[in-house]
Amino acid sequence: MVAADQVVTLVGVALEDQVLVIHRMSVLLAVLPRAVVVLVVSVAVVMRVDKRVMNIFNSPQRKRLFQSMKMGWYNFAPIEEGTGIHLTDQETPYALYYCHQVLPQTIQEIQQASELVGSVLTQVWQTIRTLDEDTLLFYGFPEATIKLVKYDFLAPFCMRLDWCWNQEKGIKKVVETNPQTPSFWFECTDGNNKVARHFGLREPDLDAQKILKRTLNQHVNRAALNLGKPVTDCRVAFTALNNAEDLGTMRWLRNYLESKSTILPLEYLGIKDGEYLFDQRTKKPIDILFMWYPVEWLIHDTDEKGERLWPALEQLIFENKIVIVNFGSAFALQPKSIFALITDLGYDFFSGKDAGTVWEYFPKTSLSATAIGNSYFAKPILGREGEGGFAVNSGKISVRSSNNDPWYTQQSYVYQELLEFPKLEIDGKSMTQVWGAWLYNNGNDKFISGGVGMRLSEGEITDNLSYWCPIGC
Repeated sequence: MVAADQVVTLVGVALEDQVLVIHRMSVLLAVLPRAVVVLVVSVAVVMRVDKRVMNIFNSPQRKRLFQSMKMGWYNFAPIEEGTGIHLTDQETPYALYYCHQVLPQTIQEIQQASELVGSVLTQVWQTIRTLDEDTLLFYGFPEATIKLVKYDFLAPFCMRLDWCWNQEKGIKKVVETNPQTPSFWFECTDGNNKVARHFGLREPDLDAQKILKRTLNQHVNRAALNLGKPVTDCRVAFTALNNAEDLGTMRWLRNYLESKSTILPLEYLGIKDGEYLFDQRTKKPIDILFMWYPVEWLIHDTDEKGERLWPALEQLIFENKIVIVNFGSAFALQPKSIFALITDLGYDFFSGKDAGTVWEYFPKTSLSATAIGNSYFAKPILGREGEGGFAVNSGKISVRSSNNDPWYTQQSYVYQELLEFPKLEIDGKSMTQVWGAWLYNNGNDKFISGGVGMRLSEGEITDNLSYWCPIGC
């Protein structure tokens, strides 16, 4: 039998580390009277609440957790223009030391709805490839991208959907597709599960990692088949901008690939005499490339001589000397104007089930504000991270993005019906909630659901300063 003062000692030590609490509880449950067991369990529950309400933005426990997860972007550091140096003295928190408990049913509903949306987007992608140049220009596709959009027949590998999932108001609408971004990928696939375990909650999605691994390897094998050689003979590479989040996410993604691969910052990518793509550090050619970098930026990039890189890269793709995964086909679904195209195509264009999905989950969207009415949300066709967005309510601008780079604000806009996003009270603040849901190509050009996750913003518009709010069940 364990004495009462020993119980206090054990619980007191355990309060520093939740794993230790659970271990001590499992021992005590076997030897203590029922009344004392209840006391120990109560203390453990109080511990969990205490950890939740401590400083969720900045604490030693927060730093320890996210560093143990090898998440180098748990804080956001702006980059100094011209040097590319991260300004660590201006860091702001990104990952919250908190785990929001949600019902498993909510996650399942978002995943099921996302798969239905994926079916519609597959048909839209196939349709976009058949549209003539004038129509694609009308919907805001940059002229330089049109040949590739129509040519790339390897269907998109993956994408992230952003949802307004407001159960209280009965609003469930997908507001954006993001096929060309590594953002919020680790968080939805691995991160939520790890944080949920840390806080003693159930993991929200045990299958997300398995689905990613299976579909990733399937897609690489398809790319190799397209090149006419086995994947074991292909040199596979991952590249992204040289920052903690993008390159860190690529390092994480690479772990799911069964074949050999390398990773390189984007600036080391080169084209050798128009013959092949290669890694400038090793001089080795690349056959299959995961390049998580926006096509709409790449078409303007130049080499050290000031010459555009796009024509040479495009030619390598057309000559089947390189396969870039999730590239042209993914970009076909990146412009926000594809939502306007879906509205313009109308319900009759889609099959019965897909038509029902459009009606239920797609907000009315147009290239004309007057077609929506006097209340809408406006965003640039090639917008990212909330840049240049603004809301109009009853004819008056009610909120505007704090980020308004001219590159975005000078673009053509799309206009979407104004939706009421859900709020979450956290740390004494009412924050705007956006759900993200990942979809993967199952190998037969059907999208299946992966992980989901939640971002929170202090303002009404989700931007690059939004928080990741981990979830558990």
